[in-house]
Amino acid sequence: MFPWIVAHRGAMAEAPENTAAAFDRALSYPLDGIEFDVQTSRDGVPVLFHDSTLKKINQTKNPICVYSYEALCRMDWGAWFSSSFSGEPILSLETVLLRYAPRTRLLIEIKPAWNHECSISGEELAKLVAEDIQTIVPGQHRRQLMVLSFGPDILAAAARQAPELAYGQNLETDRFDLSELPACVQAVSLPFRKMGSRFVKHCHERGLRVMTYSCNTANQADKAIRMGIDVVMTDDPGKVCPYVKSCIKFKTAEKEA
Repeated sequence: MFPWIVAHRGAMAEAPENTAAAFDRALSYPLDGIEFDVQTSRDGVPVLFHDSTLKKINQTKNPICVYSYEALCRMDWGAWFSSSFSGEPILSLETVLLRYAPRTRLLIEIKPAWNHECSISGEELAKLVAEDIQTIVPGQHRRQLMVLSFGPDILAAAARQAPELAYGQNLETDRFDLSELPACVQAVSLPFRKMGSRFVKHCHERGLRVMTYSCNTANQADKAIRMGIDVVMTDDPGKVCPYVKSCIKFKTAEKEA
């Protein structure tokens, strides 16, 4: 059984992460989905961004939540990566759901409120994300979505609003007691450097899918396949997708021989 290959924040090795440029580049490869991060503006608009501060965007230590959505739209979200991406706009969750949910699987990571300056909590953001999904994404495409977070309270809040969605818990260690996962959780995600076959087996025995990040070489992808990992996230789908697809073709040909 081969894993799904998911672009981690889009094709972030080739374009600025969590932007349309990165997502469109990712979809030029034979992958299975895109993972991205959601935070909120000061006025409660869910937007895509990963970091705890805007240092690489406007050279400040401010979190994204201190700016209005209008102010965020005036910023350049691509120039930090390369001048060829200057003028890249910020993506709202609404835009992403409308543009990409009909085209591929989406793994939506909800970030916590980073500090006291954020007037909207992680749980409140979770409700906003779930409401956007329910409003924008038709039922047949919702089955291709999964909501992720490091915060179990965030996942539980989203599940109360949208119990029909799939949920995944991000973990920092393989020593986590899986019995403590929220009831809504169907999958767990662990950094690849901390992943091991015993952890994968233990999760599968409990009926959980296993996801990992980031596998950026053929060797790492091969190890993930051998461990039986279900979802492999990569920063560099241009390298990883061709290798995994070649493995699938080889196994298919081997069975048919």
